[in-house]
Amino acid sequence: MTRLAGDAAMSTWLAAASTDAALMDDFRAICGFGGRLSGSGQDEAALDWALGRLREIGAGRVSRLAVPYDGWRCLGASLSLITPGGGEAFLACKPLLRSASTEAGGLVAPVLDLGTGRTEDFERMAGRIPGHIVLVRHEYPFSPTHLHRRRKYDMAVAAGAAGFLIANPLPGVGLLSGSSGRPRNGHGIPAAYIDAESAQRLAGAPAGTLARLVIEGEEVPDSRAAVGVFDLPGGRDSRIVISAHVDGHDLGVSALDNATGVAVALAAARLLAPRVGPDTAGLRVCLFCAEEWALAGSARYLDGLEPAERARLKLNINLDTVAGDASLTALISGFEKLGPLVGRAAQAAGVPVETWLPLMPNSDHANFARHGIPALRLVAGFGKPSSRVNRILSAGDVPALIREDEMRQALAVTAALADLALAMGEQELDALRGP
Repeated sequence: MTRLAGDAAMSTWLAAASTDAALMDDFRAICGFGGRLSGSGQDEAALDWALGRLREIGAGRVSRLAVPYDGWRCLGASLSLITPGGGEAFLACKPLLRSASTEAGGLVAPVLDLGTGRTEDFERMAGRIPGHIVLVRHEYPFSPTHLHRRRKYDMAVAAGAAGFLIANPLPGVGLLSGSSGRPRNGHGIPAAYIDAESAQRLAGAPAGTLARLVIEGEEVPDSRAAVGVFDLPGGRDSRIVISAHVDGHDLGVSALDNATGVAVALAAARLLAPRVGPDTAGLRVCLFCAEEWALAGSARYLDGLEPAERARLKLNINLDTVAGDASLTALISGFEKLGPLVGRAAQAAGVPVETWLPLMPNSDHANFARHGIPALRLVAGFGKPSSRVNRILSAGDVPALIREDEMRQALAVTAALADLALAMGEQELDALRGP
């Protein structure tokens, strides 16, 4: 594809996205590796496959790095309801990644239902929380009012709770999976996801009912998370970075979150490689593992770069759950000047894209923003809790949720954004940081 002047060049992006024959095949191939939980080996196998796809572009340098992260595995878990008469009924549960373990006999304590588990709920019940297993509800993560699971867990720990249960609020959907964010050797409490039906039983149990939570986990020392990098130099040292995380969870196959993003990143690299030349910045594609472990992979990668190397990174376009609804939103991490850039790219791609200004630290873009690098996350279904996106983190996160037209519009927007940035001068790129 030759570079044309102005918007005339960009009017072809949706058409270009429609002709990438490999996009959906790549998506299905990534899902074929399974849920890709970091530490399972599935994530590394999927990353190696993706790096092979990037090598086929025939330009740039492909490398594979490894960064440390706090590895952990679950050896066993159970949750039961103990009635005043001595009966015991087992309920479904899935420990949060890096949950603290219980004693051998488990944690036996009353359950305190805090409803959604917002800050005001913890404040209102602060005096009753110590010694209890607190029960809260998971919230749809792509919403202006969303309070993240790890925030609720941290509030429970700070309030003196004995344990932490977080329920999927959607009946019939089953369990969810996620991380506690507890660092190695960090203080924490036993924590697990439960399904909506188990939450209803716990919340409606008669006075005197106790819960027994058993979690046995172990640290995995010297754990390493893989990072794949495709680097294509332009005429300047600066780089435009497209990123996506390869890892996921083991309930479904992590189709939404994030086979969609990885497949679009691979396709964007194919479309953009011919656009990089002596008059542009360079292009870098970063594929991270251990994102689902409190964003550990990208955090360690960026922290480990020399300051001069980090300074070369001028913009991060992070792709995470880019299909599952027809709507797209760019979460622009507090960088106001990214708003007009997104608007131009949306117009050029022929795809409406909304923006959300405040930083939402729910994917790898947050680590770029933490280093002062203008960063955005492209996401589908923002503010739409009834969309297909609500199946992320569940066993229902499977390929059947994904529509090809949604994938192709995400690719068109990604390519338009990156192409505009590649053509910008150094002063224009630096201005994206804001005053």
